[in-house]
Order: sequence, then C-alpha cells, then structure tokens
Amino acid sequence: MAIRRDALAARREALGFTQETLAQELGVELSTTGRWERGTLTPQPWRRPDLAKLLKVSLDDLDILLNPPGSKIATGHASATRCEVMVDAALLTGVIAADHMLGTRSEEPLRRHRTTLSSASARVADLHRKYQAAHYGDVARRLPEVNAAVDALVADGPARKRREALGLQCSVAIVAAKLATKAGDGEEGWAAAERAREAAESAEDTFGLAAAAYQRACALLRADNGEIAEQIAVSAAAELRGQDPQCATWRGALTLISAVIAARRNDFAAAGERLDHADALARRLGADGNIGWTAFGPTNVLIHRTSVAVALNDPRGALATAEQLDITALPVGLNGRQAQFHLDSAWAHAQLTEDPQAVIHLLETERVAPELVRANPNARSLIEGLLARERRRDVPALRGLALRGLALRAGVAA
Repeated sequence: MAIRRDALAARREALGFTQETLAQELGVELSTTGRWERGTLTPQPWRRPDLAKLLKVSLDDLDILLNPPGSKIATGHASATRCEVMVDAALLTGVIAADHMLGTRSEEPLRRHRTTLSSASARVADLHRKYQAAHYGDVARRLPEVNAAVDALVADGPARKRREALGLQCSVAIVAAKLATKAGDGEEGWAAAERAREAAESAEDTFGLAAAAYQRACALLRADNGEIAEQIAVSAAAELRGQDPQCATWRGALTLISAVIAARRNDFAAAGERLDHADALARRLGADGNIGWTAFGPTNVLIHRTSVAVALNDPRGALATAEQLDITALPVGLNGRQAQFHLDSAWAHAQLTEDPQAVIHLLETERVAPELVRANPNARSLIEGLLARERRRDVPALRGLALRGLALRAGVAA
C-alpha cells in the first residue's frame, strides 16, 4: 500500500510551490508531482538533484522525504502500480477524460473476462498494430482493459503457460511505455519500461529484455538524460550476439537509437558509425520487416539517417538522405514511421526557408498520422514558426490557407 509523503508536500508548500509550478520547474507532468506526494511513484535518480535543489534540501534529506517511516517504496525504482501506469499513459494522450479513467479504476473495476492466451495475444498484437498506425487514442482506450486481462492470465492462468503470459505482460507494458514517451512524459515511459523489464526477466525472455531496454532508452532520452540512455542502448545491443533474424533486428534497433543519441550530443563520427552498423544488419535481413514491432530494415535505417541529420542540425543532409527513400517500401500500417519521415523533411525545408515544401510535408504528415501532428511538440513548434513567417511576408493565398487550416487542426493559434 502506498504511503503518502505529507512531509514532501509540506516542504513544497513552505517554499511557495504548487504541484503545478513545481512540475513546470522540473519539466514533468502535473500528474507526476501529484503521484510523488501520494506515494504511488518515486522520482527517478536523475530527477533528484534538481528536485532537491528546488526544495532546498540535501539529497540525503530528500531521501528521507521520499521514504517516510513505514514506507516500503524502493528508493531507486518507480513504484507506480501497473494499472496506474496504463491509466496515466492513456491520460497523457488527451483522448480520455480523467474522471472516466479514474472511475474505471476505483469505482467500477475493469471487467476481467475469462480469456485465453491466444485471444490475449491477439489483443496485444492489435494494440501494437494500432500504435504503429498512429491511432494513439484507440490504443489508449483499449490499453487498461487488455492489461487487466493479461495480468489475470499471469495471476490465475495455467502454471505451464505462465512464461507465455509473462511475455504478453512485457509486451503490453512496452505499448504503455511507447504511448507515454510519445506523449512527452519520460517518467511514465520509464515506469512502464521497467514493468516490461521485470516481466521479461521473470519470463527469461531475451528479446523482451531488448525491447524493454529500447523503451528505457527512449524514456530517458525524452527526460533529457541521454548519457544513461546511451549506456543502456549500447550495452543491450552488445548482449545480442546471435546471427538469427531476431538478434539482428533487435541489435539493429538498439544501434539506431544509440545513433540518434550520439547525434544529439553532436558526435557525428559515432552516429555515422552506428548507422553504418545498423545498415549492415538491415542488409543481412534483406528486406523491410517488423520483427518485434520494430519496423527494422533498410528503409527504417534511412529514416533514422534523416533523423540523425536533423539532430545534427544538417537540413541539407536530411534532404539528401530523404531523396534516397522509398517510403512505400515500408510494411503496410507503419503510419508513424512514414509521418516521422515527412516531419523531418518538413523541418529541413523550413530551415532552408523552403516553406511551400515544408507545408506539403506537414500536410502529408497529417494525412498519414493526424494524431501525431496534434500530439508532437516538434510538429506544433514547426507550424508555429511557419505561421510567424507567413504573417511577415506576402504568401500565396492557397499556401497560407493550407497552413492556417493545419494550425487550426493541430491546436496551434493561427
């Protein structure tokens, strides 16, 4: 049972912070600070120095505030229940009313239909497909109930099938981690990825551990902790030594995220070396695939080359790579990856003040993944920048109309 951290709340109030203003100072969601004080989530280690500084306490004193007498909260780990992680992931998308979700959890528990491993597996696979198609709202609505069904299989299912059920539990947590990180909350993404890691360890699932490592790295990157994210991705990739397609796929996926991390710290050489390594692995596979819901293959490597160029602030390099891409070569349904390609291309054209081309790519992003445009802060920022330029110059009426319509649909003030 979670123990409220009343002393932590009192310290915050004594320094004049509300939960909202403290969240803003730390760059986290309002729900995160509330859960810290309710005792259902523990700040991750990389958050604590900033939190201690704001509260004007030492790290040792902060540890006392986080672990009141009688608390069973582990200092180094997120303590959110799996249900809370799923609910928060759904709330972060902004597509489900909070009172409905909280009512589902506390007043009318999710119904646990008797289910089989095969039917649960199909439902989990459907979540992954919908996520890759960028149907984030639908995923958020379905996620808590699917999670409850899988948890029931782990708890009450046949002992001989428990390992398979744990594999599904890992896979559901991966979806929750993706959803939270996509919505911009690294804390929630990390908590869900840790749940995935725990389930994969219990199942002795090598590739589940690889998937959890990938999502932990993504969550840390979202939380601006690239150093630890890079360590996790590089270490996890090095542990996969097999020559089979699954090993090659997961090593490739982890190498790609480590290339992006290297680019974000402006290490051009490391980013290029990792991209080349991933490309060699993709060519060994011989085709674009979707093993483990990674979409890993030659086309995905080129998409990441474009993203690396963006991270290195190289718009011409991004466009040169984009010209090599046949986005239609991706397996059907990978709308999110297609949208990322168009979003990166829009950024590159905007950097070169090629606004008509930027607007075309933004409209294409919206066509294939409308929810991504509304949720992605980079997309919204790009639209805002183009709008500001449009106001300062005489632009063709049609382009200006298209841009303002796009801004309206994305929730950006036109």
